[in-house]
Amino acid sequence: MTKHPTNNWNFHDDAEMEFVKWFNDFYSPYTFRSEWFYGDVSIGDLKTREDVLYGWIHASFVAGWEAAHYKKLEEEVENDNK
Repeated sequence: MTKHPTNNWNFHDDAEMEFVKWFNDFYSPYTFRSEWFYGDVSIGDLKTREDVLYGWIHASFVAGWEAAHYKKLEEEVENDNK
């Protein structure tokens, strides 16, 4: 079940930083993820561009949230092992 951001959402402060790292990371050996995004932004067909950008928004949010969430979990485990 997906949580709504305004209800019971454990949003970690590092989410934005993790998003920026994800967005500017390598997408292939020769390109960055941001380059693919900017290419998709220029798609001429409005419906196709909307569909692609909705996918980007969803993927970027989930990737940033997961990275920050897992980082927090790792910190908690590390603190419990001390």
